[in-house]
Amino acid sequence: MNKMITQGYLILAEYNLVRAHHPPGIFVLPVADAPLIWTGILSIRSGYYVGGIFRFRLILAPDFPSTQLPRVFLPKGFYHPYTNAETGELSLSSAFTHWDPEKNHLWQILHHVRYLLTCPTASIRDHSAEQIQMLTRSTVYSDGQSLGSHCATYPNPEAADLIINHRARFEAYAHRCVKTLSIWSQNSSSGTDCALDNFPLSIDGWDDEQFIKRARECLKQTHESASRHEDSSSDSKPGYSWIDTNTMTIFANEHSRGSDTDA
Repeated sequence: MNKMITQGYLILAEYNLVRAHHPPGIFVLPVADAPLIWTGILSIRSGYYVGGIFRFRLILAPDFPSTQLPRVFLPKGFYHPYTNAETGELSLSSAFTHWDPEKNHLWQILHHVRYLLTCPTASIRDHSAEQIQMLTRSTVYSDGQSLGSHCATYPNPEAADLIINHRARFEAYAHRCVKTLSIWSQNSSSGTDCALDNFPLSIDGWDDEQFIKRARECLKQTHESASRHEDSSSDSKPGYSWIDTNTMTIFANEHSRGSDTDA
């Protein structure tokens, strides 16, 4: 029992760190009766997947905190070099070769997830020059043939090949993900991914303009109240990772710079 209580406090501490260091466009919460499972919504504001709003899960190890790397799952069928299309699991090993619970935190994972989906080409190029040289020599093979072994290090080797050598084809696959796997898509809850279909975060009402108007007014009042009491030298953030606090726009497009996207 004491171990569970300690684990609960540590999870709460991680959540507070997520609020303090939240990446733009991500809203995530631990499941009330299963705090080792976090569910969230990821809004992509630039890059190949721009306009997509995807469900995701963040799974912590049963013995959290431990040296076991947390796992992230996107909708099944998500097309990305680092995503297993069959399971939806997003590989984090390119950034976290070793997980140290004293140094690594969940907010770092969320920032990396956003980076992988916003800048997939850059994430490939972060690899060694030798790997890039091998990728640029590869080609798209016809059915029945396999890609070279240099692509096998990626959960989706075909996507790794396309994003370097055939961007138009990769872009088409990415747009398909936006159309079919976003939360507003009729196909997003198709019964193929029970964990994400039984999503504890309610998204009802986001297509209701009156509901959105009331939500913006409430958030604006909260933000203005916090600003009045906030020390001007403080670096604290309100935690609305899915809100543009200047315009109170839900999932608003941010002013992207050239370094923010590689599409």
